[in-house]
Amino acid sequence: MTKPPKIRSLTALLALTLLLLPAGKAAADDVYEAGWNGGHLTATANTDFTDATIESVTASFDQCGTAAGEASCTWEAIATLHSGDDRCNPTTPEDQVVWDSGLQTGNGSVSDGPVTFALEGCRGQALSMRLESHKTYEPGGLITESGGASIVGLFTFGYHPIEEAEQRIINASPPATTPPPPSPHLVTIAGDCRSLTIDNVSYVFSFRRLGCHKASDLMKMRHLSGTAPSGYHCRDVEANGGVICWRIGHREKRLEWRLPGTKPARLAAPRRPQT
Repeated sequence: MTKPPKIRSLTALLALTLLLLPAGKAAADDVYEAGWNGGHLTATANTDFTDATIESVTASFDQCGTAAGEASCTWEAIATLHSGDDRCNPTTPEDQVVWDSGLQTGNGSVSDGPVTFALEGCRGQALSMRLESHKTYEPGGLITESGGASIVGLFTFGYHPIEEAEQRIINASPPATTPPPPSPHLVTIAGDCRSLTIDNVSYVFSFRRLGCHKASDLMKMRHLSGTAPSGYHCRDVEANGGVICWRIGHREKRLEWRLPGTKPARLAAPRRPQT
């Protein structure tokens, strides 16, 4: 006894199921990934940059109980979506919290995902992770408090600095004369935006006419790609072991990171046009 009718029915049901799948999944999403000391995040964005999803995120903290006399210790990890000055939708908020670990007590780890949120419809919005901690102490019966925060710039939707730098090398002629891109060292921006670390090296971080998030994004793009961000000039400063970047046509908008104890770089006055 043969069963061709059941096979045909199963084939028809499978075809119907495929037709009912969401159309948005037909095209592969753009994938982004970043890690920091104690955490990791993977996200995707659709090709129109209208939606993004934190596919998985893990954040941990291990600094509770490290000081004498601690009475309590809490921490919280917060992912923020930042929109720069050149946003394509003027009504887009500058900062939006898209994920929050909630207040955590004691050392531990939090994992979550997927979490979906809206983008403004063009590339350029950046994601950062802020880790806040708070402790109380009771030495001699008196309660005192202390706290801290660190910000790590993760990535900018629509940009892949390392992959883009590698592609420029592939397209270069001859490839052997083009230096390889810098390795993606871990960059951590301090909560007050006055300092940063690249791996274990500390730098003084300063900027003018720019917000903390904008300056952090530009710094990371320059460091990872080895080239100036679009619309900016950058140069290495041997005297202070750092880098300075400034906006083309707006030299007052600039950022710099340099080794502690060194002097800030000076920009030469712009040349006046000859008459």
